[in-house]
Amino acid sequence: MIPKQKHEFIKDALWISYTALKDFTRCPRSYYLKNRYRDPKTGNRLQVASAPMTLGSLVHDAIKWYLLTGRVAGKDAVVAQYKNHWLKYRGKRGGFTSTKEEAEFGKRGLAMLDNFMKNVGSLEPHVPLFDFLKFRLDEKIILNGRVDFVGQLPDGSLHILDFKTGSKEEEDSTQLHTYAILAESHLQKPVSRISYWYLDRESVPKEAVLDSLEEKLTWLRDKALQIKRAIDENNWVCIEGGPPAGGLCNDCRSYQAIIDGKGEFQFSDEAFKKDVYFLDKLK
Repeated sequence: MIPKQKHEFIKDALWISYTALKDFTRCPRSYYLKNRYRDPKTGNRLQVASAPMTLGSLVHDAIKWYLLTGRVAGKDAVVAQYKNHWLKYRGKRGGFTSTKEEAEFGKRGLAMLDNFMKNVGSLEPHVPLFDFLKFRLDEKIILNGRVDFVGQLPDGSLHILDFKTGSKEEEDSTQLHTYAILAESHLQKPVSRISYWYLDRESVPKEAVLDSLEEKLTWLRDKALQIKRAIDENNWVCIEGGPPAGGLCNDCRSYQAIIDGKGEFQFSDEAFKKDVYFLDKLK
């Protein structure tokens, strides 16, 4: 069992999420540009508006709203919630390059919600956990994350489920193990099942292999310490070598283009302290 922790305020803590860990693993410089860099004028982080990201966010928001109703809302109400939120991210605000692309993504979201509402009855009773969970990895490092769905199985153990809206299948289950660690520590109940639900093509969740959470916790702690060392050393090299010796990976190119003034400002997300930009596809 992952131990429960007493949460205390930690000054100048390094907050680490699964997404940040994934960014760092793919490319340290990309991690820096997405998570550490701040706009000198606003003090906010940067974000490139992305059609897939908008779709995923709005589908997840609609499902979360449904769960918050105690799973009593009907399909029409869930769809209405989705469409109302969609209006806030029309066009470039949502990263859409054309009205045709926006319509295609919008229809994909409706199809996913239709699939979800038809099959949600197969899910076990859920444990309401809608806020960010936290776990201290080191004296100054906090792991945090928000779990899509925590189900309670008949034996009292937990099922960790993440809703997926992308077309690609996940290559590993690190995200699920990260959420399992957070949920097990917070609820003090064992996690016995982890799954992804690919909403665009599966009628039920697809179970993943549950490895030792203690071993995964060690891996997460080691990776977080690597990030801390990179911060301390200010060492942010792109996997492509970086200028002038090499090039930049796609993520680094996109975020560097915004820094260089090539992006089109859309709005500031005050909740997450981000400035969102639309960026034409780079050649």
